[in-house]
Amino acid sequence: MSNPYIECLSLSKQYSRNNQRFSAIDDISLKINRNEAFLIKGRSGAGKSTLLNLMCGLVRPTGGKVFINGICITDLPNDSLSNVLLNDIGIIFQSFNLLPTYNIYENIEIALVPKKLNREMVQGIIISYLEQFDLKDKAHLLPSELSVGQQQKVAIIRTLVKEPSVIFADEPTGSVDEISASEILEHLINLKMHKQVTLVMASHGNIPDKIADRIIEIENGRIKK
Repeated sequence: MSNPYIECLSLSKQYSRNNQRFSAIDDISLKINRNEAFLIKGRSGAGKSTLLNLMCGLVRPTGGKVFINGICITDLPNDSLSNVLLNDIGIIFQSFNLLPTYNIYENIEIALVPKKLNREMVQGIIISYLEQFDLKDKAHLLPSELSVGQQQKVAIIRTLVKEPSVIFADEPTGSVDEISASEILEHLINLKMHKQVTLVMASHGNIPDKIADRIIEIENGRIKK
């Protein structure tokens, strides 16, 4: 695989528990192409979420390095890394992380603040995505007034409006019904196809293998052979 968009070199992450060290991720190396749909599978506790968090820069590794588009994000100082996370990387969490006192429109609007767009442009972008996800009439509601599936869609819109070059999605369909899950995956694959977005997804089985270009399985913090 030449010129990978994402590359992990001997990545590891150790934690301490009861005065003992254990490895959540143990010496993982992998490469992901630009515009690839890459699926990380494994049981709960296998290390999928930790690997995803290391790859996107939310967690610093104990050892090894992560490169995204040729930049070693592992070595970036916190302010530079924050800038990359705000502008270039999209993250879809298992938990929605919506602000409970902000309405849906405001929750999405926050993601566009770093772009420094004028109000009309911001409104146009948000309304367009709300329409795509059939949520335009919910813009004034608080997260607590939406269903779980609708809250997940809002969290995904908040990621998509930044137009990131890579999206890391941790169980993006784990909390929603089958119909909503299908809609969410369809939107993600459309992004890959039409906007050349790289998708890195983690799942213990909720995401169909057929939507991925490549699949690896994690077991006990290592890639299962």
